[in-house]
Amino acid sequence: DRVYSSCQSPEYIKKYGLNLPHSMTVAGPARHAEVVLAHLVRFGAMLQGHCAGTIGWLNLNYSLAPYLTGRSNLEIRQFAQMLIYEFSQLTSARGGQSMFTDIHLHWDVPAALADLYAIGPGGERTGRTYGDYATEARQFAVSLFEVFGEGDATKKPFIFPRPLVHLTKEFFHTAGKDAFLDLLCRVAIEKGSPCFVFDREAEMEPLPGGRTDGTDEDAPWKTRRIAVQNVTLNLPRLGYKARGDDRRLFELLTELMELAARAHVQKKDFIEKLLSYGDQGPLSMLTTSGDGSPYLRMNRAVYLVGMAGLNELVRIHRGREMHETEDALAFGLRVVEHMKAEAGRLSEAHGLRFALEQTPAETTAYRFARLDLRYFSPEAGHAVRGDLSRGEIYYTNSTHLSVAAGVTAIDRTRMEGRFHPLIGANAVTHLWLGDPRPRPEDLAAFITRVFRETGNRQVILSPEFTNCSVCRRTVSGLHRTCPVCGSEEVEGIARITQYFSRIAGWNKGKVAELRDRNRRTSFSS
Repeated sequence: DRVYSSCQSPEYIKKYGLNLPHSMTVAGPARHAEVVLAHLVRFGAMLQGHCAGTIGWLNLNYSLAPYLTGRSNLEIRQFAQMLIYEFSQLTSARGGQSMFTDIHLHWDVPAALADLYAIGPGGERTGRTYGDYATEARQFAVSLFEVFGEGDATKKPFIFPRPLVHLTKEFFHTAGKDAFLDLLCRVAIEKGSPCFVFDREAEMEPLPGGRTDGTDEDAPWKTRRIAVQNVTLNLPRLGYKARGDDRRLFELLTELMELAARAHVQKKDFIEKLLSYGDQGPLSMLTTSGDGSPYLRMNRAVYLVGMAGLNELVRIHRGREMHETEDALAFGLRVVEHMKAEAGRLSEAHGLRFALEQTPAETTAYRFARLDLRYFSPEAGHAVRGDLSRGEIYYTNSTHLSVAAGVTAIDRTRMEGRFHPLIGANAVTHLWLGDPRPRPEDLAAFITRVFRETGNRQVILSPEFTNCSVCRRTVSGLHRTCPVCGSEEVEGIARITQYFSRIAGWNKGKVAELRDRNRRTSFSS
C-alpha cells in the first residue's frame, strides 16, 4: 500500500509551510533556514511512511540560499552540519530504519531556476532570481562537503543524506570550480559521500532516482516525481529457458515485460482506490493539495521496470561476459534496447509511463540466484556467482559489468555508460577503492574525462571502513582487529548498493559480492 519513491522540490514546503494530515497544528511558511530544515525533515519523515524507497530533494543548496543571505561562512557551515545530522539521525517507525534521503546539489545555477524569482522567508518572493544567490548557494555546497569530509563524531561516513552533485558543461567554465572539484574528490576518496551526476544536454526528462534537476515551468513548487512501483526482471532465467535461441529469448523477454506491465496496472488500480478515500484513507499524505492539485498526481507518475543479472544472461547465451568481448557487450545492449522499446510500446498500450531502472537489488540478486539454483540446475550452478558450497551466491546487479572484472576505471565507466542513455532512472557506475587510494588530482582528471568522453550518467566511489566499538575510532579498509587498539570488537562498513551499511547485516549474496569486488582499478591517465 505504498508507492516506490518520491523526489520533489523544497519550494513546496517553502511556499506552503507544513500542514500535515490529521494534525491540529498548521505551520506557515518558515522565515528562517533552521525552520525550513525542520519542515523538510518532518515532511520527509511523513513521506517515508508512504514510500518504500528514496525521498529526494531537488536543487537543495539553491533552494535554501535565500535564507542564508548575510550569514557568515561559519554560520553557513553550522547550518550545513545541522542539516546533515538532522537527516542522518532521523529514523522512522518502520523498524528504526534510517530515512533514505537524497539531496541534489549544484555549483552552477540550475538552468530551470536561473531566471525564476526566488521564494524566501515567509514564502514570499525576494525580488531576486535564484541566479542572484549563486554566492550563498556555492558556499553552502562547500560547507556541506566539508562536513561530509569530516564524518560523524567517530569519523564514520554519513550514510544519509546522500549528496548527488550535478556537473554540467557550464560547471567546467565557472569560477571556483577547480577548488570545489578538488574538495569533492578528496571527500569521495576519504568518505565516499559524493555521487557525481553528469548532466549533459538533450538528456531524458527527470525521473525519481535519476535525472532529477528539472522544474515545472514557472512553478517549481509543483515539481515532484513519484514512482509508483518497481518490478524487477530475472534476466538469467530467460537464458536457461531460451537455450541459445535468440528468437526464443526475445519472445520470452517480451512476455516478461508484458507481465511486469500487468503488475503495474494492478498496483495503479490499488493505489487509486486507496487515494479515493482522501484524507480519511491510508494515503492521506499523498492526497494533500496545498498547491491546488494532489501531491501524488497519478497521471504524472512513473512505473519502473528494473533488471538483474544482464551480465549472467549474456554469459549463458553468448559464452562470454560483457567486459570480455565487444560481441558480448553488444548483445547486452541489444537486450536492454529491446526492453526500452517494449517499455515504449506498453506505455502507449496502457496509458502509463513505463521506464527502465537499474534496480539496486540489495536482496533481489541473491534471491533470484537461489531460486534459479533450485529450479534450473544444473545450468544455474554454472552461471551464478559466488561460493556454491557456502550458499553465498548472487547475480550481477542490473546492467553492470562483473564486480570482479579486471578493467580500468575509465573502461568500466565507458562500457557501463553505453547502457545509461537507455535507462530512465538510477543509472550509475560503482568504483571500489582499495589501497593505494587515487590522488585527488587524478580523480578530478578522471571525472572530467568521464563527462567529456563517455555517456555515463553517474559515478560513485566506494572506500571501506572498520569501526571499533572499544576505542570508537574509524579507519580505512576492512580489518579483523582494530589497527588502533587491537580490539576484536570491530564492524566493517561498506557500500551495499547505493549507500553504506554494516556488513554484519548483509545477506550471503552481498557478502560474496564484497569478496569479489575489484579494488585495484587505476584512475591515472
